[in-house]
Amino acid sequence: MKTIVLYFIFLIAVCVGGIVPANANLPFGGRAAGMGNAAVAMYDFWALSHNQAGLARITSPTAGFYFENRYLTPEMGFGALGFAMPAVGGVMGLSVGYFGFEHYNESKIGLTYSRAFGEKFSAAVQLNYLYTYIGDGYGTSGSVAAELGVIYEAFPGFQIGAHIFNPTRTRVSDLAPDRLPTIFRFGAAYQFSERVLATIETEKDLDKDPVFKAGIEYGITEQLFVRAGLGTHPTTNAFGLGLYLGNLKIDIATSFHHVLGYSPQVSLRYSFQ
Repeated sequence: MKTIVLYFIFLIAVCVGGIVPANANLPFGGRAAGMGNAAVAMYDFWALSHNQAGLARITSPTAGFYFENRYLTPEMGFGALGFAMPAVGGVMGLSVGYFGFEHYNESKIGLTYSRAFGEKFSAAVQLNYLYTYIGDGYGTSGSVAAELGVIYEAFPGFQIGAHIFNPTRTRVSDLAPDRLPTIFRFGAAYQFSERVLATIETEKDLDKDPVFKAGIEYGITEQLFVRAGLGTHPTTNAFGLGLYLGNLKIDIATSFHHVLGYSPQVSLRYSFQ
């Protein structure tokens, strides 16, 4: 009976547009979460899930952990681990994400390579293995999909970013006609001053209406940051805090869906300098 109830809750969340499974490229990273996930044009460690071209300025090995409790429901939890380091003339990255519970879960493993071409342009490619498990004898499926991303600094402090997930329209499995979503993201980030960063972007799944996002970050001090963001389809609001303690960076955030409620997020990242 419990399994049936959980499936029912999961179906409601999908129908109202409030849940995006890991195989649909669920974003992660507490900094971006506090800015409404408007992060496609940002240089940041958590570009591992937003636009891997944003890893190009990583100068030392960095590891991170992220967890999100969607709508305060344990069965809709999402966790991720990431690692990036300079290598082979660029930056190599590895990420692992897990979404769901024992009767339904999805996993994503991504290997990325990002590189800067001069001071203004960077590009990246990522290969993913996507795995889905459905309990009660429904089976499993696995597939491979790619991601591509670029960031261009038009002038100091102003960056334009573009990213595509699954450009080849990969199928969920060889035995199923359904395809993984193909998602385009395009946006910009502007550093107004040393303390203020603003971002904006649009996201388009080929099978859904476009989504618009915007976010802002304000540095109260060099160690403490406050953030806010918003998005459409579904309508969401977000806010967060960042605490930077030397090589350790702690980011907490929460987003609010007008029907399903709050989703708290937290991430830690550490640079081995």
